[in-house]
Amino acid sequence: MTNVYENTLRYLIIDVIGGDDDAPFKVSNDRVEKWKEKREIEHKKNNEISFEKRLIYYSDFYDLRTIITKNWELFLPILKDKKRFEVFFSEAENLRNTVAHGRNLTLSQENLLHGITSDIKNLITIYHNKNEMKDDFFIRISKVNDNLGNVWGEKISPKMPVLRVGDEYELVVEANDPKGREIEYEVYILGTADFGVKQTNPRMNFTITNELVSKARTLYVTARTPFSEYENQDLLTIHVTILPK
Repeated sequence: MTNVYENTLRYLIIDVIGGDDDAPFKVSNDRVEKWKEKREIEHKKNNEISFEKRLIYYSDFYDLRTIITKNWELFLPILKDKKRFEVFFSEAENLRNTVAHGRNLTLSQENLLHGITSDIKNLITIYHNKNEMKDDFFIRISKVNDNLGNVWGEKISPKMPVLRVGDEYELVVEANDPKGREIEYEVYILGTADFGVKQTNPRMNFTITNELVSKARTLYVTARTPFSEYENQDLLTIHVTILPK
């Protein structure tokens, strides 16, 4: 759960000020260079395939507070109350340190961290929904990434991945429902009856088969709340090329 809170802040930073290496983080050049070093190390460890390429994902936890507070005028419309954000961040930081030192969280601490994480996710979702003239009711996919280092989401459009029959492909979906309902994830292809994955785990794995071979194949990724009283679903499309073996 500490990682969920941490990466939610990273997603927020990308959404507000961008995810490029030269985004105006307002931290020292030394900090940025440290992030780049960590990314390069991770890149080499993974045989030149980096699961996450955006620089902010190699920052330290405390860097996130620095970025947000130094750019507070940009985050104000979403987070609303600076003191509240700082208090919640400090609580999450204390709980993160507890886990980092090998100690288990108590049930009340887990509940507190879950509440802090849900709170910031809901602030983000409410802000986007209201700005899009929607009520505070609908689920939203914020990001999908694969095991080749590609990322899809708002303001993010990677090159078309090239896959081959026999490849093990993985998609990880980040979605939030503002009312905290159970989320069901699915990936499917129109007109391909024998292919599809539907589950409550946001990490979906499947093998590329012969029937999927195509110069331009579209994967439909959805997140929905199956037990809501109204249609509540978000959709993201991924375009890939699939080569024969």
